[in-house]
Amino acid sequence: MTTIRRLLMMTILVAAVALPCLGQTADPIEAVCAISQDLTAYTATIRMTQHQDGSDSQIEFTFDFVPPDRMRILYTAPTTVDGQTMILNGDKFYTYIPALSRSVWQDVGEGGGNQGQEMGFLYDFVTQAAADALEQSVVEVGEACENYAVEGTDETIEVNVLTLAIDDERQVVWLNVLDAAPVAISIYNNDDLVLELRVLDYEINGTFDEAWFVIPEK
Repeated sequence: MTTIRRLLMMTILVAAVALPCLGQTADPIEAVCAISQDLTAYTATIRMTQHQDGSDSQIEFTFDFVPPDRMRILYTAPTTVDGQTMILNGDKFYTYIPALSRSVWQDVGEGGGNQGQEMGFLYDFVTQAAADALEQSVVEVGEACENYAVEGTDETIEVNVLTLAIDDERQVVWLNVLDAAPVAISIYNNDDLVLELRVLDYEINGTFDEAWFVIPEK
């Protein structure tokens, strides 16, 4: 389906209005759109599990993003990718693969800079495009807030659950009720779970180091 057709056919459908959660001050859709639009910096540790052809693969990485176009991904696990680095800075993209002792420099127009998009709605969120993503989707809001156990910790938080559907793709998104930030996303193709993304820790609109986004010289 073309983008124009999506815009004409897809509208936000709220299947059930979420009941108030402790600490929640706004409608979850309005809240996530507002914080996305006002985002100035985002840093997180993420665990991603891909499901394909009956097997699972898992990676962990740190993810730093400063709108509109500065991004750094540093892989930390498994050991086969530990230290692999991707940096986007404006129209320049850089990849370092330590296992091959290889560095690659690209212009964004040559195919670099799209890697973050596999994170689904989280990428829309950090690129200040949450509202656009929701407008192009059929959206269901969970009937009530839920408890969510943060992976790798003993912490339990309250979340709102959104389901976004476009064509055959469906994303289930868990939003922290305290700040409306996505803490988990599961992406389905029809009924098949293809990717799980879990945010282990994160900071919104905090400080960042410009050195994170400096692309090494050739």
